[in-house]
Amino acid sequence: MLAYVQVLIKIALRRSGPEDLPDSGFLLGLTLAIYFITQVPLALIVYGPNDLLVRTVSVSLLLLFGGLWILLRLTGFSARYRRTLTAMLGISALLSVLSIPFSLWRQSLLGAETSVALPSTFLFAIMIWSIAIEGHILARALSRPYGIGLFISIGYFLVQTTILFELMPVGTGQ
Repeated sequence: MLAYVQVLIKIALRRSGPEDLPDSGFLLGLTLAIYFITQVPLALIVYGPNDLLVRTVSVSLLLLFGGLWILLRLTGFSARYRRTLTAMLGISALLSVLSIPFSLWRQSLLGAETSVALPSTFLFAIMIWSIAIEGHILARALSRPYGIGLFISIGYFLVQTTILFELMPVGTGQ
């Protein structure tokens, strides 16, 4: 398990890529479970315990699984799907763990007469880092330059964000 986390950290630092992970259904399943374990607390902080939590996590996963499959299939790299998906889920889980304290901090400041600028800045930085790492993973998975992967990652982020905002009722989220 330590070796797996070390590879994810190397991917987060752009020193490794999804090809450095084993092509393992077990590891993908484990990573998916870890993803849920990290996403649910983060979604609970933002949305509270309601059906929106299930919808946002489910839609995010559907977009990732489907979008990545289509991308790799169309580009002829479908054999890299499991490793790439494992890397994307693992990085998301890793960054979610980093986001939880800042999200809690931000939520504790809401409603108070205090600015939420500092925790929001940290959360924004983590989001930007996430997009950059996903661009790195996609570039490696597609055997393309980093700029191509980053472009696809930004596009994916915009599509995902648009769809998730459409699912949220007015006044939900912070």
